[in-house]
Amino acid sequence: MLEFSSGSSNAVNSKTAIRECIDNALGEGQGGDCQLLVVHATMGHNFKQLLAAAREACADATVIGCTGSGVISSEGVSENMRALAVMAVRGDELAVAFADGLDGNNSYDLGKDAAQSLQAAQPGINMIYILTAGLDVSGDRVIDGIEDVFGPEVPIFGATAADNGKAKGSFQFFNDAVTEQGVVLVGFADPTLELEIGVHHGSIPLEGVTFEVTKTQDNQILELDGEPAWPRLMARLGLDASTPVADALPITGLGIELSPEDQEAYDNPHILRVPIKVSEDRQSFYLPATVPEGTRVSLMQRDEGYIFEGVDRMMARLDEQMNGRRPVAVFHADCMARGRHMFNKVLKDEIIAKMQHPLCGDEVAPWLGVYGYSEYCRFGGKNRFHSYTTSLFPLVRRDAA
Repeated sequence: MLEFSSGSSNAVNSKTAIRECIDNALGEGQGGDCQLLVVHATMGHNFKQLLAAAREACADATVIGCTGSGVISSEGVSENMRALAVMAVRGDELAVAFADGLDGNNSYDLGKDAAQSLQAAQPGINMIYILTAGLDVSGDRVIDGIEDVFGPEVPIFGATAADNGKAKGSFQFFNDAVTEQGVVLVGFADPTLELEIGVHHGSIPLEGVTFEVTKTQDNQILELDGEPAWPRLMARLGLDASTPVADALPITGLGIELSPEDQEAYDNPHILRVPIKVSEDRQSFYLPATVPEGTRVSLMQRDEGYIFEGVDRMMARLDEQMNGRRPVAVFHADCMARGRHMFNKVLKDEIIAKMQHPLCGDEVAPWLGVYGYSEYCRFGGKNRFHSYTTSLFPLVRRDAA
C-alpha cells in the first residue's frame, strides 16, 4: 500500500531547501525507505545541487520533477524566486519511466516509448501521473502514445513544466538529469487507490472574435483565416507581430467549442489552447497540442467572477465524488493567471484556500502542485490536454467491498 507525504521550503540555498522539504515530509533523516520523490521548483534554484542533495537524503528513491512559476503545498502557495515543494512516496506499487528529446513532432512516439517501459516495469498500473516539457510538445499526441499501450481507460493526470512566465525554457528532472525536453511517467499500481478529478477554467469567449485554422503542421499553426497565423492573431488584439509571446500569454487563449455532452462534464463550453512559442520569422505560432485544419477557435478572456464561481462548482462536484472520504494525497496542476487580480498582481492564496479547506477540512493532507503552462486532466471519460485550468487530482482509498 502506497503512503504519501509532502513538504515545502522557501530557503534560498538549494541544498538546505530540499533537505528541509524531505525532513518535513518524511521526518528528519528518514528518507531511506522513500521510493519516489516528486520535486517542484521555481527557476531560481540550482537544480544540480538540489538533485544531488535529494539523492543523498533519499538514496533509494527515483527523483523526478519539473519547474514552474510557483509551487503549491499543504502550506499554501509560494511564487518566490526560490520556492520548493516535494511529494514523497513509500511503497513498491509504482514504476517510473523517462524519455528525453520530446518535441511537437515526436510526442506520440516518445509517449508510447515511455509507456512501454512503464508497462514492462510494473503490472497492474491503474493510473499514470505525467510531467512533460512545456514549450515544445503536443500533449494530445503524448496521450495518444500512452493510450496505445495502456488503453483509454487508464486515467492520465499531471502537468507541463513552466518557467517564470517568460516562455524561454522549462525544465524536467529525472534522478541526476536536468532537461528541457523530457517526459516522465509514474504508474501507480496500488489497487486500494482511486483517483478523483476536479477541473475548471475561468475564461469566456470574446464576442465575435473567432478564427478558422486554415493551415497547420503538427502543432504549428501556420495560417488563420488564410493569413500568416501570428500576425493575424496579434492584429485582432491591436498588437504588432513583434510582440513577445510571453507578453501575449495572458490574452491569447484560444477556445475550441466542445460537444454538449463534454460541456456538461467539463462545466465549460470550450477547451483552451495557449500559443506558447512563435516561429523565428514571427509568421506562425505553436500550440502545445495539435489542432486540425478547419477548426474554428475563439479568442478567450480571463473572467475573475467565472473563475471563482467555477471553483465553487468544481469543489461541490468533488465533494460528491469523494463521498465523505479524505484524500491520502493531492496532486495539483494550475494556471499562473488564476486568482484575485490586485495591486497589478494575481494573488492566489484565496483561491487555493477555497480548494484545500473543502477537500481536507482541518486535517493536513499531502499536497503537491505546480503552476505550469498546461495540464493533463481527464473529463467525460477521456484523457485530455488543456491550458489555463485548475486541475485537482485527489487520491483516495477505495471503499471496502
